[in-house]
Amino acid sequence: MSPFQLKITSHFNQLRRFRASALLLALAALPAVSTAMGLMVDLATPNCGTTLAAQAEPPPAAAQRLAGSKAAQGQRDIAWAWLGSPTSRYPHTALGSRFHAGSLHVLLARSAASTSPPVEVIYRLPINRVFEDLLVRLVDLDRDGRDEIIVIEADALRGASVTVLGLSGSGDAQTLVELARSPSAGSTFRWLNPVGVADFDGDGKLDVAAVITPHIGGELTLYHYRPPLLVPYAKAMDTSNHLMGAPEQQLSVVLQKSGQRPTVIVPDMSLKALHALRWEGNGPAGKFKELADVIALPARIERITLMPSAPGTACVLLADTTWRRVTLLH
Repeated sequence: MSPFQLKITSHFNQLRRFRASALLLALAALPAVSTAMGLMVDLATPNCGTTLAAQAEPPPAAAQRLAGSKAAQGQRDIAWAWLGSPTSRYPHTALGSRFHAGSLHVLLARSAASTSPPVEVIYRLPINRVFEDLLVRLVDLDRDGRDEIIVIEADALRGASVTVLGLSGSGDAQTLVELARSPSAGSTFRWLNPVGVADFDGDGKLDVAAVITPHIGGELTLYHYRPPLLVPYAKAMDTSNHLMGAPEQQLSVVLQKSGQRPTVIVPDMSLKALHALRWEGNGPAGKFKELADVIALPARIERITLMPSAPGTACVLLADTTWRRVTLLH
């Protein structure tokens, strides 16, 4: 290489190092807080600095529940609920395993003064259906003081649907019955993942939100609870709250500030950006409003959890192990 070529190469390398240094300085200068209209996202410490509440130990009867699933503790007429009877008769691996639950189990609540042993109530599915779920969601949907159970049920031909079950009868003779279900996802191995429950359209009644087919064109859907049906009335595209094959289902939350309607915080299909969607208007006549520009994040979203101590705030864990605090501004 000639002296002239060596000189040119040296200058080029110096310029390249200068540009790299300038880029690093520019990145370091980027703000830790990103605000886009109605939503603020800022860097946070693990769990956003909150101490996670200790979970009560499930009863011995729940020890045989579906592997990887969580038992839910109730506060009303259900003491505990869990998924059981593992089966491989519906070999879909959306949640990372070919095994799903063939039954739902409930322990009836007892008064503190009761000395009677707990009564277990079991709801078994027919051979063409399973609970394709790892969570049991207990909520008083109709506000009658009794628990309803929200689970994902999958049919061998029609795919998944959101199903609501509850106790019927009185005393120790109660049984579990289906109260309502959504339209199915459409065909074998089509899945959905619930988001949460809130009065999204302001009619004074609780609704259910879920993302239909979160892996292949996810569609956020709101349902009116109208037994025996969950009736869809709102849809939004480019949403997802699950990574195919992952057991984690908590990738979306419902945030609400006083005086405002609930807002769904849900990733886009890439799981690397956040939507903030609020339903405006009455029932099906309304429309979704995006409260913020879609906020991009530096890594895939792994989990989103509510912060009970800070209404309107959620905590986001990213795949690079960093955390973000998401705050609803209005």
